[in-house]
Amino acid sequence: MSGELVGRERESGLLAARLDQARAGRGGLVLVAGEPGIGKTRLVQEAAAGAEALGVPVAWGRASDEEGSPPYWIFRQIARDLGRALPPALAEGGTATDRFEAFEAFAAQLLAAAEPDGLLVALDDLQWADAASLALLVHTVRSAARSRLLLVATYRDTETVGREALTSALAALAHEAGQTRLRLVGLPTADVRRQLELVTGETVRPEVAAVVSRRTGGNPFFVGELAGLLDSGVDALPDGVLDTVRARLARLTARTRELVATAAELGSEPDPCGLAAVTGHALDVVLGALDEAAAAGLVVSRPGWRFRHDLIREAARADLPTAARADAHARLAGWLAGRPGAAERATEIAHHLLASAPVGDPREAAEWAERAGDQSFERLAWEQAADLYRRALDIGAPPDPGDRGRLLRRHATALTRDGDIQSAKAILAKAAEAAREAGDPAALGEVALAMEGLSDPWGDFSGDRLAAEALAQLPAEDSPLRARLLALRAGEAGFAGGEDPDRASAEALAMAERLGDTQVLRSALRARQMARSGPDGVHERLELAERMAALGRSEVDDDTLLWGLLWRFDALMMLGRLDEAEALLGPMRRLSDRLRRPLARWHYLRGVAAVEATRGRFDAAIATVRDCLGLVEGRAHESVVGVSVFVLLTIDGLTGREDLVTAEQFEAFDRNSPGFVRPVYGLYWAQRGDLERARRILHPADGEALAQPALLPTLATRAELAALMDEPAVAADMAARLRPHADLFVTGGAGTVTNFGSVRTYLGLALATSGHLDEAVRELRLGVAANDTAGAPPFAALARFELAKALARRRRPGDLAEAAALAATAIAAAERLGMAPLRRRATELAAGLRGDAPAGLTPRETEVAAHVAEGLTNKQIAALMHISERTAESHVQHILTKLGLANRTGIAAWAARRG
Repeated sequence: MSGELVGRERESGLLAARLDQARAGRGGLVLVAGEPGIGKTRLVQEAAAGAEALGVPVAWGRASDEEGSPPYWIFRQIARDLGRALPPALAEGGTATDRFEAFEAFAAQLLAAAEPDGLLVALDDLQWADAASLALLVHTVRSAARSRLLLVATYRDTETVGREALTSALAALAHEAGQTRLRLVGLPTADVRRQLELVTGETVRPEVAAVVSRRTGGNPFFVGELAGLLDSGVDALPDGVLDTVRARLARLTARTRELVATAAELGSEPDPCGLAAVTGHALDVVLGALDEAAAAGLVVSRPGWRFRHDLIREAARADLPTAARADAHARLAGWLAGRPGAAERATEIAHHLLASAPVGDPREAAEWAERAGDQSFERLAWEQAADLYRRALDIGAPPDPGDRGRLLRRHATALTRDGDIQSAKAILAKAAEAAREAGDPAALGEVALAMEGLSDPWGDFSGDRLAAEALAQLPAEDSPLRARLLALRAGEAGFAGGEDPDRASAEALAMAERLGDTQVLRSALRARQMARSGPDGVHERLELAERMAALGRSEVDDDTLLWGLLWRFDALMMLGRLDEAEALLGPMRRLSDRLRRPLARWHYLRGVAAVEATRGRFDAAIATVRDCLGLVEGRAHESVVGVSVFVLLTIDGLTGREDLVTAEQFEAFDRNSPGFVRPVYGLYWAQRGDLERARRILHPADGEALAQPALLPTLATRAELAALMDEPAVAADMAARLRPHADLFVTGGAGTVTNFGSVRTYLGLALATSGHLDEAVRELRLGVAANDTAGAPPFAALARFELAKALARRRRPGDLAEAAALAATAIAAAERLGMAPLRRRATELAAGLRGDAPAGLTPRETEVAAHVAEGLTNKQIAALMHISERTAESHVQHILTKLGLANRTGIAAWAARRG
């Protein structure tokens, strides 16, 4: 660094202040953003010089845009500056738990290095950092706020599009304490003039500075490049910095131009030995050319050779012919592959071989890319692994179907680890075809298992079908693969219905226990949990959850432990033990943070949203569900997205907000939603008076076997629909099905996303609709008590409203007074919780109980009520009143709700009493 830093007084002052805070124990992160050449690095260099003057150590790391750079490259440089090494797991590989512990260890190293005087860590060009490095940065920042560590990171905010890892990291950092953001913009004209005078050593006229300022936008790099051309006159200034760089290149000798162009193509940091090997020139010739380029201001030599600016490098390689570029990459790859330690440089070699197409050997490029992908996968850099596998397939997919299938499976597995399930599904379909072509049932089985626990009940990828196909060809004796495939089939049958999941899951679990294989046991426990996901299996699922969690602890496997806690959460929610379920959210959050997988985070958040909605914290639940959608939209399969939208639908129904679900999401539900979702979706429209649409939605589900995990929500919702549609026979059927589970709560048994409160509420509603008012009152009283005890205020309020309606219909001595009191309590609760539909319905019921004329009925509804009393059908009423049959049906439903009645007979009796 040399010369005066022009301008940037405010930014320099802020960095100095943040350094003082860090030295006092209040560290953190400063993010410096701006376009290329705006002065981000120069600003940080100035801050680093200030730190060193105060005795604060400084460590530098710079990300590279070279695709061959290894994972954690930016932090490898930091570790080297500090005389340390990255933790072994980040170099040698391991599990997700190993990655978390390695992150913790490296963050601890930095915090220790910051004592007692502080430490400034500069991270330059973050936009090129690999996803694994960005994850490590986020992890480190979370520990820095109460330390003496100050991290200062620069990135080009003009190059964030398409860089999902960067944008995700920036979003995560935005929520961390102790972080500050700076965005550098162009220098004002006065500072441009000052910079021009410093560079030229001459006085610059204001009008010349104004033209330069306008042409460069105040970008210091552009200003500096153009300063040397001022003597040619302002009108002769080139249109861009590329022309300036080309002019400098033209002044070099032909040999140096060739070497500089080749070096620029191969990377931002020229290696003289590698450049000599590629070009065939002697090393002293290469060094002389680099010296000449340094004298021209194109490269610098300390520390190591590098281009002075990336824009210079881009301009230098722009005119290199395509064939020459490809040949240079092929030669450098060959040279690197023949050197000691080539295996550790697999990513770099793969990059050059991939870039050598079409000159290089595509098979060799694919082999090295696969090798580099395996290395990245082992080091937990799943994003980079997936990209390398993809490129290996693109450039030279192995002709042998077995090898091709293996590579496709690895690609898909890396994508699933990174949360991109949609892409993985398409790739696994190709892997299945390759396995069939190879006649390899074991490979076909591995394809099925690649999506274990992730099959999509809304989509077209089914591990069950592939597992059945593989099992039919595999030997019948016990084997880990056979046991896992049996478990997969049993688990899917437990969800979607199929051949005796209870028996099949028990068989898979017994085989797993005979084999003594922990991986097989995990699969078998998962299958058994799914097979027992109905309400009958809730107590067994608690035992399975404890076995799964114990397995995770003994194997030090966070993923397995998280599943154990998730299963326990689901079971506790069904048992109505909400406080115990909510207490699990903290441990689940810590595990999902350590795993750093989008789906792990999604599972934790769906639990949070379920608790928030059940407690009546609807705003918090909505925000959490939207966080869930942000994690999975466009990446996970439709069911993961669909259940998040399903939760918004239920909250919409409870609150009446009507703005939570988009038109596109409604269209997706109309087009493709499984049978277990349709009752809730139909209820949503029925509650809004659109019974015709509700019936259309429900019709395809008629006669379908009920999915066991969603049995209670399906039965409870169907009971509500029977009440709305005046279907006493259906209501009686629902009451019979709900009665055995009266002590449970209405929630799913595998992946709880909602909890609709005590089963007794819906049992009581079904009994009331079918005319059994005494039993209905008894069950509804118990439902109120169960919801109050569990701490589910929205559903306690709904139970009180339904109890008030039942009492108003029964009309025994004291019933009407109690109904009025219950309605008033429901109104108050609905007001407090923001449940507008309940408030409206309870208010209308209270008005009817007071005898207000006539219970809030409109004149039109009063007329319809009179026609119902005359025995007319909806079709006859519609013809008589010149309205549609659908409108007549809606009027009847509104009348039933307002009067607290169950059916048309009740309306007739009410009309008779009024005379």
